[in-house]
Amino acid sequence: MSIYHYNFETNWKFEADIEQIWGLINKFNYGEWWKGLDSKRVKSESTKLAVGDRFRLFFTTKLPYQLSFESEVVKLESPTYLEIKAFGELEGHGIWTLSQEGPITNVQCIWKVNTNKKWMNTFAPLLRPAFVWNHNQVMNEGAKGISTSLGVKLISL
Repeated sequence: MSIYHYNFETNWKFEADIEQIWGLINKFNYGEWWKGLDSKRVKSESTKLAVGDRFRLFFTTKLPYQLSFESEVVKLESPTYLEIKAFGELEGHGIWTLSQEGPITNVQCIWKVNTNKKWMNTFAPLLRPAFVWNHNQVMNEGAKGISTSLGVKLISL
């Protein structure tokens, strides 16, 4: 079975303070504000986010399938950088980078992953464009969730 690699880059801009955005992203309580995503803490050494913390993420997507995987925090620099390692139905790395420019917070999320679901890899040559579209829809829900949850203006997806 071939493994299909995906490199996704998502960029958002919010009219908000970086600490506000960081406060949502680093809590991993995504299910409270991100439509279609649920997260549960699996392992943590403290109540604050730290390297080594693990979470289980469950995605319900726009297309008729779900994805779940575990993530582990591998690097953390508050409030600008969060790197996680993913394993399970998705495997690879995710990096969140935040920066402040005046009243605007820029958020970049990069995912370098491969799928471990047999059916997805079997049909990837045909369905890859749909999988990419689906990923973008999931990420758009995240941006809308941040905007709504914090009451801040989403400037661009």
